[in-house]
Amino acid sequence: MTQTFSMNDIIFITLPDSIRQEQEGFTFDPEIPLPVQLPDGKEAIDPSEGIRIEMIAAGLLKVIAHQGDHEHSSYYRDMLTALQPDVVKELQRAGIAKANNGDLEFAEELFLAASHLNHNIPELFVNLSVLYGQKARMAMDSDKHEAYDEAMTKQVNVLRRGLEHNPLSELLLSEFGMLNLFLGNDELALEYLNQYMRIAPESEKKTLIEARIKEIADRLENDRTLHEAFDEMQLGNEDQALRLIESFIANNPKVWSGWFIKGWAHRRLGDFALAQSAFLTCLELGETNADIYNELSICAVELGDKELSKTYLEIALELDEDNVKLLSNLAFLNLRDEEYNRAYELLLKAQTIDPEDPAIKHLKQELAKRTGVDEEDGNVIDA
Repeated sequence: MTQTFSMNDIIFITLPDSIRQEQEGFTFDPEIPLPVQLPDGKEAIDPSEGIRIEMIAAGLLKVIAHQGDHEHSSYYRDMLTALQPDVVKELQRAGIAKANNGDLEFAEELFLAASHLNHNIPELFVNLSVLYGQKARMAMDSDKHEAYDEAMTKQVNVLRRGLEHNPLSELLLSEFGMLNLFLGNDELALEYLNQYMRIAPESEKKTLIEARIKEIADRLENDRTLHEAFDEMQLGNEDQALRLIESFIANNPKVWSGWFIKGWAHRRLGDFALAQSAFLTCLELGETNADIYNELSICAVELGDKELSKTYLEIALELDEDNVKLLSNLAFLNLRDEEYNRAYELLLKAQTIDPEDPAIKHLKQELAKRTGVDEEDGNVIDA
């Protein structure tokens, strides 16, 4: 749910003549109503107290912070600056103090107002970004995922808004680049960090960012190589896939997916021992999924170890119990070894999942042919 700030304590008034005459250097427009923030607990202006300049300033501040698209927002910004010439500096100092004291809501309002009053100070946008980062961490620590997503979206948007007004700000370019790196948007991070590198003077920060850029570029290149190898496998170009994946593994020996594609390619080329070795490496690297065990089962069959092949498939089914392909593969292995009851059991389960699967229909026919008993007649008996 998107957070909305209450404006219930704001009323709009026409400025009395007495207040109009108190300010110089600003042309008041009597046709434009002014926002006034009511004192805590009040629903209307107390005639005995009247309206103080501070109440108008607070009302202007709130509208500027939370209703930037208000039809009179430009007039309100000019008026607040006339009322308080140092308002941006004051808001920044007050916002930092409130954030340090844990009052993040009020700090957000102060920083928002400051950034709307002066678009040309990059630090104002960074202050807001840091605040939203604090909110995101607090939300994540409390398992409030919607609040986390909202805070992260605001953090991205405020830095993007800052860059719209300050496209050559080293500070904003580096902040936005590093935020996208944190979010996993590597290509976007690389784009903005490279922009930072082109304009930033030599510094320790620049050296550190240069190192991060190299890491990102290497990772993106490795990802491209991995995807290209997968695409080649999909096209049936096993030799080309192997060439690419060997390059990937050389740079990423601990990434299981590279070894999986290597095993997949060798298995399709008929190099079952090499394929088995690659798939076992996936397990050694800590990855356990049904596809790996299914591939190992195929290799074991081709290398002459039927019992190991069935064991691998049993493990695969423990990991993905409703996988029709695994059920049919294991059923056919049991059918081949004349273990008809187990084959029949697997057939029944597969039929409840996808009775129209061609492999399951073929299995049913083969089981009936081998045993002379159709599955509707009841259990078959192992020979």
